[in-house]
Amino acid sequence: MCMSDQDTELIYLVEISRPGRSEELWWRVGNVGTPAQTSAALAELARRVCRDLLSPEPRRCDRARRCWYHCRVSWPDGVVLDEVEGRVQAFLLAVELWRASAIAGSAIKDADT
Repeated sequence: MCMSDQDTELIYLVEISRPGRSEELWWRVGNVGTPAQTSAALAELARRVCRDLLSPEPRRCDRARRCWYHCRVSWPDGVVLDEVEGRVQAFLLAVELWRASAIAGSAIKDADT
């Protein structure tokens, strides 16, 4: 049985607030791509978090403050591969995104679903 390209794509959404300001959105992105593309996009976002949100320029206390974070990776049929939502310390955001990247990159859609 041959699966269409759409069957092998993932949908992802990531939302991150500013540290200590859960009502102020810092980043929101969503897209569709193959598991490899989704993995690469999530890994790139992790690098951006390190560079832009955790760089030496922001106040040092921001690194320990909590951000509101939501990351959802799912198949087009609505089956959720991974989802995390809640408050997380800013310095742990990159770890969370790299974890999601690894899950997306290893995703294989079961042909029976």
